[in-house]
Amino acid sequence: MKGVLSWTKRQCYLFISLIFFIIAVVLYLLFALGLYGLAKTEGTGNEWFAFIPILQLYIIGKILREIKISTYTIPQLELVLPLAPIALMIVGAILGIIPLLGGLVTFLLNIAYAVFSIIVMYNFYKRYRGEKATLMTVLSIVLFFMGPIYVFNLRRARPL
Repeated sequence: MKGVLSWTKRQCYLFISLIFFIIAVVLYLLFALGLYGLAKTEGTGNEWFAFIPILQLYIIGKILREIKISTYTIPQLELVLPLAPIALMIVGAILGIIPLLGGLVTFLLNIAYAVFSIIVMYNFYKRYRGEKATLMTVLSIVLFFMGPIYVFNLRRARPL
């Protein structure tokens, strides 16, 4: 009689991988459906972009329009957000040719992009939840699955 205890390591790994894949698909759909709802509510146009990963950044940019960091304003966020990771990959590939210094600069650029992404996330949450934005941002970073859940819950929200 074959039971769960007689599974091989490979079968266990495949089963665990399947579970993680299903969780990833569910989180992706929650985020995409939430972003789709927000795009419709905000009237951004091209709501279907919410289902294409790099274009999700375009929708977020259309919703936020611009971000102020201290005294500096980053305009046209709908272009900056999707193009920044692409530019970062290209610059990283070029700098990868330079020993040591190229890797260090790429590392610093990645940290800067991560900080920028956190600022965008905070502004996105602040637009709809005001004072709760800090907690939502921290939880989205610490508990990776909370971001898609928050965005799904915001799907019918109006800006404050």
